[in-house]
Amino acid sequence: MKDEIIISQGKRSLWHNILAAFFYTVAISCIILFFYDLIFFFDEINARNEARYLQVAIFSAGTAIYFSLTQSYHFDFKNSQYKHEHALIMFKIGKWKNLPPLEYVSVFKKEDDFYQVNLWYVGNKHFKIYQMYDGEEALDVGKKLAETLQIDLLDSRIANDSKWIEL
Repeated sequence: MKDEIIISQGKRSLWHNILAAFFYTVAISCIILFFYDLIFFFDEINARNEARYLQVAIFSAGTAIYFSLTQSYHFDFKNSQYKHEHALIMFKIGKWKNLPPLEYVSVFKKEDDFYQVNLWYVGNKHFKIYQMYDGEEALDVGKKLAETLQIDLLDSRIANDSKWIEL
């Protein structure tokens, strides 16, 4: 088994970056307009328009964050630690925690027609590692993860027909 494994969402696609940049620009523009109008044109009639600038800015900032946020899992087997990291542009947030004993990897179909790869550990708890719409691709990711971690793989892509996969 390797000493360290990083499972990352990777970089966002070009169109995600373009949409994020657009929504960040809208959010910043609305905040600037809010303060400009607040300083020079504040009266009771314009107060409602000022609130609309803030509403659009909050919505745009939230959408921009959605299109630019990435996640990754860092596993350090040498020190028995893991970290679930969220990255927004160049800022990363995540804290190292003690790694529980890993039991198995599962691939199963959610009701929304997508497949999820989970890494299970003690107490029926799991890390949501990956999701995709192609079942075979999800199974391949699960196989690679299980082989790397040297643990079992459970194929639950068909409801009520789970089976352990030999690696």
